[in-house]
Amino acid sequence: MPPRTVIVEHAALPEAAFALMGLGFPEDKVDQRAFWDAHPASVHALVYDGDALVGHAGLVTRTLSTGGRAIETAYVEYVCAEPRRRGYGSLAMRAIEREVRRRGFALAGLATGSPEFYERLGWRRWRGPRAYRAPDGAIDPTPDEIVMVLDLGAGADLDAPIECEWRAIGDIW
Repeated sequence: MPPRTVIVEHAALPEAAFALMGLGFPEDKVDQRAFWDAHPASVHALVYDGDALVGHAGLVTRTLSTGGRAIETAYVEYVCAEPRRRGYGSLAMRAIEREVRRRGFALAGLATGSPEFYERLGWRRWRGPRAYRAPDGAIDPTPDEIVMVLDLGAGADLDAPIECEWRAIGDIW
């Protein structure tokens, strides 16, 4: 039987998802339960192989600003699969992309240390300057962040500056 993918809301996120995220992000200092509780409207693509949860991708809404516009963005978080290199992460991302399109977002974004994975799925690296807006309004550069986008009609200029809002829980990007 092939793996199956289901979409669930935050309230239906199974305990196994936290264990999988722990495997996928073993050095993460973020309290993942607190992170997802801070995003009660989050949506999750879960990949099952038989009864085993083997893939996850989460989706939250964030505002990214570029080209003088604030764009409501489908922002992808905690993409992981275990075991790796069996297509489970790709299945999770394809399900998330379908959900992004179904919800009518013009832009999806994420930050990663594995850009090649997302490029194979059609995502593009943001080439322009990256920064975040601090609570005091200051713009703080984040030049080392690899930000990727899936432009579904936003017409984003990948060479323009882009910024995200600061957040209290989770990585800035």
